[in-house]
Amino acid sequence: MTSETSSAFTTSKIAAIALSSTLFLISLSGLAVLKATVQPDATGLRQIHQVTSGSIEAPLISFPLVNPDEESKLYYVFLQKFPLEYTFKSIFHTEVILCPKDKLDNDFTSTLDEVLTTLEPSRFSKTQQDSSPSSLTTSEKEPFAEIQSSQWSTQSSPSCIQLGYAGSSCKTPCCSVPHRSNNVAYALNSKTAVIQNAMGDYKQLYLYGSTQLKDEDTAFRAVCHGHYGAIEEGALPTCVSNWAGTDYNPITNNCNTFTSTLLKCVFGLTDAKPSLWVSDLMSVTCPNEKGGDGASEVDKCQVPDGVSRSGEEQITSLEVE
Repeated sequence: MTSETSSAFTTSKIAAIALSSTLFLISLSGLAVLKATVQPDATGLRQIHQVTSGSIEAPLISFPLVNPDEESKLYYVFLQKFPLEYTFKSIFHTEVILCPKDKLDNDFTSTLDEVLTTLEPSRFSKTQQDSSPSSLTTSEKEPFAEIQSSQWSTQSSPSCIQLGYAGSSCKTPCCSVPHRSNNVAYALNSKTAVIQNAMGDYKQLYLYGSTQLKDEDTAFRAVCHGHYGAIEEGALPTCVSNWAGTDYNPITNNCNTFTSTLLKCVFGLTDAKPSLWVSDLMSVTCPNEKGGDGASEVDKCQVPDGVSRSGEEQITSLEVE
């Protein structure tokens, strides 16, 4: 074997090992202990419970009845980013965090409102125009903006909603998207992710936009299409994936695919993300659904709002600022 051939062989071998290592590291982003089963509680609410060694623990998902008369309020839409352990901080896990404006410090929300004027508007905006007071044109605006840790680290009110996805052995829709009481009472300065191998001390936070929500379950219902403890309610198309633990794929359907789906298909925001490299290789396509008027079609994930007596599902769209 000539020196040139030997060198080429060695280079190819190193490249193959590097690729295999990268794929292995990506797969780590889905590791989580999320074994689940469906159980009704004493009130008749359907819940998904975590199961460890055959015993039922705290519910992963719990759904109170939605009050249709309840007024919506403004939530900020954040993305939080964590590097994963044992990946040289080169593989990342992301989640969406929704925080109500009235539960954050006034000085902090004033800063966020200023940042919002520099961000791209949602494509689901009722006016389809950017009404934020700013000298920037829409084309000059940014998809997201980093919020410094010195600002978010002081926000300790447990009032935000944490939405994240991980791989597991459960097979029911949305069983791998934890929605426990601690996920709907999440502090913005928390460094805890829905997976165990995220490096919380290296958390970064980005503001993407704002939206109007009626309750802490609205966004979950949209991305999960009202599965309510993995029980399909209606005939809405899948919101990109069923988000069961077994649907996880380290390349094509991972935690960052879930984040993209929420941002793009639920809130109408960009699915661009901050330097995720090989952790985020997929671009999601939102389902084409009928709008609230039953006629117009929109590329978004609607919010199931129950089933009428005629059996036709009622749809409530998210109101986007």
